[in-house]
Amino acid sequence: MRFRYSIFLGLFLMGHALVVHADEPAKKTITQEALKMCNGEVSDECVVRHFKDSMEASIIRGHAAFLNYCILCHGPEGLGNGRAAKLHTPPPFNLTLSVAPREYIAQMIRKGGEANGRGKGMPPWGEQLTDEQINDLLNFLFSIRKFK
Repeated sequence: MRFRYSIFLGLFLMGHALVVHADEPAKKTITQEALKMCNGEVSDECVVRHFKDSMEASIIRGHAAFLNYCILCHGPEGLGNGRAAKLHTPPPFNLTLSVAPREYIAQMIRKGGEANGRGKGMPPWGEQLTDEQINDLLNFLFSIRKFK
């Protein structure tokens, strides 16, 4: 758990460093501020308390949901090449190539492929996932798109 939040904090700090023109003194200041908020030690509790509402945190949570619910069919990178992909016709979609709007993808996740006029292989996850989890998953999926 600590490793995942360390990655998150790194992404968070990189993002903020870019916002302030990525100069070296700014990076040090931001890092110092984060360490100050966490009393000198970056712990899971500190990261959750201070950064839980950021886009970076949402993407990390979405990736966790993806690894739990989607990886078997869509594969670890969302390429549609998961271990169970061979069992489905048509095969799972390569999510990195998606250009579908956010609401369409949300409905595919909630209701599944068949309810949306697509293949039966995509199950409905609406009863297993909360709205927050679906939103986090959408943020993750949009972060892996090749076409932004």
